[in-house]
Formats: sequence, C-alpha cells, structure tokens
Amino acid sequence: MPNQFHSDIPAPVLADVQTHLDAIKAALSPYLVSLTPEERKTMLRMADKTVAFVTKTTEYATTNAAFVPGFVDLAELKQDSAAVAALTPLRQQFEQLALDTDSTVMTAGGEAYGNSLTIYNNIKFLAKNKQPGAQAAYDDLSQRFVGNAGAGRKPAPTPASA
Repeated sequence: MPNQFHSDIPAPVLADVQTHLDAIKAALSPYLVSLTPEERKTMLRMADKTVAFVTKTTEYATTNAAFVPGFVDLAELKQDSAAVAALTPLRQQFEQLALDTDSTVMTAGGEAYGNSLTIYNNIKFLAKNKQPGAQAAYDDLSQRFVGNAGAGRKPAPTPASA
C-alpha cells in the first residue's frame, strides 16, 4: 500500500491549534454538562426526527398554553431546544474534526508500524546471518512480541498482516 501521509505538521501550527482548542473549551465549559457512562445509558436521546418532533411540540405548546401540563416548565423546554439548535452545528464540526484527526493518526500510525515491522524482520534476518549489531537490536525489539514466544509461536506480523 502506498504511503498516504506525507506531512510534518509544524510545531507552531500544533501550538496554535492547541491554543484555540483551549480557548474553545474555556468558553464552552460553563455551559456544558458531563455525564457518567451510567447516566448516558439512561438518557433519552434526540435524533434528527426527534429534533423536528421537539421543535413542533414546542411550537404547539407556545401557541396553546392548555397543551402544557402544570409540571412542565415551558421556559426550560424552550431553553433546552435552543441549546440543541445552537450546539448541534458545533458538535457536527467537532465530530468531523475528531474523525479526520483519528483517520490521520490511524494512517500515519499504520504506515509507521508497517515500516517498523519491515525493518524488524530485516534485523531478524540479519541477526540470523550474524550481522554485527543486529542481534542486540533484534533482542531489544523482539520484546514487543514476547507473548508469541514458545511452541507453536506465531511469527512477527508482516506489514500486510499487521
């Protein structure tokens, strides 16, 4: 597979991005809620169809007070609906950025690991052929595969199988 990642990301770019992320986090943190995994499991969730339902329900409740039970706070419903509308575009951008960042890390990591396996297998070959310095490097690097040692041992993966 050809190498797909060819860039050195300049340190000033990474520092600038980190500064902006810190500023975004600081700006939003007073308004964001953190849920535990258990709370997330029990929470009602809004998908696209549900957003439309909530919007229409809020409109009906706003135009006809008789539709709203006494225990429902219409102002809170409106505030919650507004928060969803305001945060959804941000969430979509954050999710896309996270996906692209993850894809880049996966691509660069896979390429680095594949090339490292190729070099490792070459060092292993050279160590078997008594190349000076190869045995020490092989002994050091083979610790990564220590769980594969013994009878019926699996060979170190090749870049195609890694």
